[in-house]
Amino acid sequence: MTIHKSKGLEYNTVLFVGLEDSAFWSFKSQAESDKKAFFVALSRAKKRVIFTFSRNREVLNYGTLTTKKQSLNNISEVYHILKSAGVPIKEF
Repeated sequence: MTIHKSKGLEYNTVLFVGLEDSAFWSFKSQAESDKKAFFVALSRAKKRVIFTFSRNREVLNYGTLTTKKQSLNNISEVYHILKSAGVPIKEF
């Protein structure tokens, strides 16, 4: 289900996939709407939220597969906010 379709609903678990900067937060002109959508989705969770991200991502560029180091600035900021607020965090 998409973030926009989840508005007004709640779930035990909300899963975010691909939260590195170049994926979820990719459009600089939509940075504010990305943040709003993120917090709408975050607020849908009753019990747990699972974040996934990749430190390196394989990218197909003109037929060549290359590994690109990913920037994690945005998810790092969210992580520190949640941790400083006392939200229990498990890292795997």
